[in-house]
Amino acid sequence: MVAALSAARGFKAAAYGGSVVILERNRVVGRKLAITGKGRANVTNARSKEEFVRAFGPSGRFLYPAFESFFSDDLVTMFAEAGLQLKTERGGRVFPITDKAQDVVQAFAQLLVRDGVDTLYSARVRSIDAGPGGWTIGLESGKPVRCRAIIVATGGMSYPGTGSTGDGYGLLEHMGHHTSPLLPGLVSLHCAEKWLGELAGTSLEGVAVEAWVGRKLLGRSHGEVMITDRGVGGPAVLSLSLAVVPALAEGQDVALHMDLRPELGVDREIHDMEACGNAEAVLAYVLKFLPKRMALQLMSVWGIEGKGRTPLPRKTLAAIAKSVKGVELRCTGTDPLASAIITHGGIVLQEVDPRSMGSKVVPGLFIAGELLDLQAVTGGYNLQAAFSTGFLAGRCAAEYVAKSANDGRL
Repeated sequence: MVAALSAARGFKAAAYGGSVVILERNRVVGRKLAITGKGRANVTNARSKEEFVRAFGPSGRFLYPAFESFFSDDLVTMFAEAGLQLKTERGGRVFPITDKAQDVVQAFAQLLVRDGVDTLYSARVRSIDAGPGGWTIGLESGKPVRCRAIIVATGGMSYPGTGSTGDGYGLLEHMGHHTSPLLPGLVSLHCAEKWLGELAGTSLEGVAVEAWVGRKLLGRSHGEVMITDRGVGGPAVLSLSLAVVPALAEGQDVALHMDLRPELGVDREIHDMEACGNAEAVLAYVLKFLPKRMALQLMSVWGIEGKGRTPLPRKTLAAIAKSVKGVELRCTGTDPLASAIITHGGIVLQEVDPRSMGSKVVPGLFIAGELLDLQAVTGGYNLQAAFSTGFLAGRCAAEYVAKSANDGRL
C-alpha cells in the first residue's frame, strides 16, 4: 500500500490533469505501514543512492531510475509538507520524530486529501481486464471501475491480517506476467541447537554472522543478534536470511557461524583465551563481551562448567577461542511467510521497464512496490524502494494517460 499511496502522489505531481482513485481493500489505508519498524516506521535511510542499490544486491541497478525520480531527500520534504519531521538514527535509519508509524500514515492521508485523490474503501479487486478503450477492474462488491491506466501495488504476502494477501500476483499472472518463488524475506532463522532455547530474549551486540553451504559462503552480516525460542533473529540475522531462505527452499544444508568478537583475529583470541588458564578466568573474560546468561550457557557447551580454578589444557582453551570466533549453528528452517517483514521473490524484473515501472507485457499497466522481485537488508531500504517505484509509476502512468485519447481517469 505504501507504493500505491506514493503512486497517487506521483500521478498528481506530474500535473497532466485527470483524476486518480485508490482502490483500498481495507476500511482504512496504511494498515501494514502502521506496524512497520515495531510501530515506529523506519521509512528510509540517509545513505547514498549507490549504497541503496548495493543493499538490494545484484538486482539493485533496476532501481536507479526510481531513485532518481524520488529519493530519501524528496521523502523528507514530502513529509515536512504535512508537518511531520523525520530524524536519523544509528545506521542511517530514518524515523518520524514522534516515533509513531501511525503519524506517517496520517501524514500521507493528509497529502492525498490535499491533492484531491479519491479512495474507495472495502474495494477488493477480483479481476483486471484490458480492452481497446482501457481497463475494467472488477470488484468483489460494487460496480466495475474503468480507467485508462492502472498501477498494481498491492504489496506482498507477509502480515496477511493487514490485507497483504498476495492478490496482486494472481492478477498480474492473469495478464501474462510471471512470478519467481514467493518465500519469507527478512525472517528469524530456526536452529537445531537446543541450548539456544534457554537463552530466548538474549540480545548480542556487534556480532558477525556468516551462512555457509559446505565450503560455499552464502552471505555475511554484522550487528545485533537476538536469541529466540527457536533459533536466532535480530537485524543481522534478518538481513542474512535473504541469502539463507532460497538455499533452504532448495533443500540445502545451511550452517551459521557467529563471531562473538569480530574485532579480534583468531590468533589474538587464542592468545587471550590461553592467558586465562582456567574456567574461572575464562568466565570472567567472556563476561566482558557477553551477557551473563549467554556466558554461563557457553561454559556448559564448552564442557568447562564448574571446573573453577582447575588448569585447562591449551588445546581446550584454543578450541574455546575458535568457538568464540565461530559459534556453529545448524539452520533448520525459518519463521513463516505470514510473519516475515517482506516477501522474497515476486514479479520478474525482466518483464518491467525500470524507467517507468510499466509492464513490458501489456501497455497501460504499471507495477510497483513489494510485488516486484526486489529485496534489501533491513534499514529502511525496502520502504524507500516502495515509495520510489510507486512515485515513478504514478508519474509515468499520468504521462501515459495524457497521451491517450479522451478519458483521463486513472
